[in-house]
Amino acid sequence: MEKEIGKYKIEVIQDDLPQSPDDWGNDDAFVVYKHRQFGVTRKGFDPRDIFDHSHEHKNKLFDGYFFFVLYAYIHSGVVLSVGDHNFPDARWDVSSTGYVLVKKQKYTYTREAAFKMAQSITEEWNTYLCGDVWGFKITDMEDDTEVDSCYGFYGEEENCMTEAEGIVTSMIENDNKNCVV
Repeated sequence: MEKEIGKYKIEVIQDDLPQSPDDWGNDDAFVVYKHRQFGVTRKGFDPRDIFDHSHEHKNKLFDGYFFFVLYAYIHSGVVLSVGDHNFPDARWDVSSTGYVLVKKQKYTYTREAAFKMAQSITEEWNTYLCGDVWGFKITDMEDDTEVDSCYGFYGEEENCMTEAEGIVTSMIENDNKNCVV
């Protein structure tokens, strides 16, 4: 997606080096998964330990976290689902060796609220895994130089363009203020 505004050209492009949601350092809600083709680790939260805990203690808290089974459809890529899944070929291509953990705290006091957060985390991961992450590059067309860029817009190609347009509008206003008549 491209757009020209004045002397500036905006290009919205797929972010080919996006940060994983795990890189954001969120300790309140996160994924752990262990499979030979897909893995996400977190110190102190081994999926096997969570599984063993759930069967031994029959409760839905692990170290102060609600936990929810995370399914992964692994077939020419990875798609995640928390709670339930409707993946094709579920007998062969679906693994359930992971969890979404959500810290029990004021805004996630109930299991239902925690589950909604787990669904949101799962959606972020699916956006990342399918490559639906965008960035923009702004070029001054008069001298063909890149003047600004920003990446990491998850699933928001249109919002990425809107952000870039706002920046270009500000740049044009600055250009006009600095123009001596």
